[in-house]
Amino acid sequence: MKIWSRKVIGEKYRIIALFMMVAIFSSPSFATTIPQDDPEKMVRVLSQELIAKINEERTELESHPEKVKEFADKYVLPYVDTAKMARYVMGRYWRTANDEQKKAFTQAFSDMLIHSYSKNLLKLQINKVEVKPAREVKKGIVTVASVVVQGDGNKTDVVYRVYLNRKTQQWLLYDISIEGISMLLNYRKSYGSEISKKGLDQVITEMAAKNSFTPSQV
Repeated sequence: MKIWSRKVIGEKYRIIALFMMVAIFSSPSFATTIPQDDPEKMVRVLSQELIAKINEERTELESHPEKVKEFADKYVLPYVDTAKMARYVMGRYWRTANDEQKKAFTQAFSDMLIHSYSKNLLKLQINKVEVKPAREVKKGIVTVASVVVQGDGNKTDVVYRVYLNRKTQQWLLYDISIEGISMLLNYRKSYGSEISKKGLDQVITEMAAKNSFTPSQV
């Protein structure tokens, strides 16, 4: 059994979770080519496009890192349900929060994901992603397992959790497990502890302050 330090876990999340942000590098037309009617195909296409586009655009993004968030806002979020993620991360505090707090936390959490992972974007060196068949957990929810093969030969087991939005009939990503460790559960423990100590409003304020920095400033 592998035992990961918090630092190592955090680094793995920053690297692998970028697969949720594949469309960052894409032209506007790319947003319409990602199939959301098939979760396995969606993950496969996202992964393939990421590898190709990151190599294609690496030089430009090294010169203009601010473009990461700009493109992510427009082309990535359609494939990730950040509202669902934020509700889970807040846990029991979601039930007692007012509408304004819920909205503010969801926005801050979404910005945090993009801000945090974009710092490590150009460090990503991945040769290929081996995507396995989707497995139904229950009706409307599946997991898609994959193996990420990095340039140095290291392999990482990654499992995407995807659910079917009943209204749009489209599949959306909402969690990633890396070597058996859930990203959402990790965040839930971290933010739950912070909220219990400081209160929800203070946590939101601190998140927003951190998000105000550009990738090049961090």
